[in-house]
Amino acid sequence: MKTKFARVMATALGGLAVVFVSTACIWVGHRPETPAELLQK
Repeated sequence: MKTKFARVMATALGGLAVVFVSTACIWVGHRPETPAELLQK
């Protein structure tokens, strides 16, 4: 029981971390625009 709970919690926390890292913002739906200077190669 403890092992299953630990796996579920690890999966949930990992998924939450991916959401925050991929958006880089606390507002999940907010994706700021990248400045043009950073897009130039």
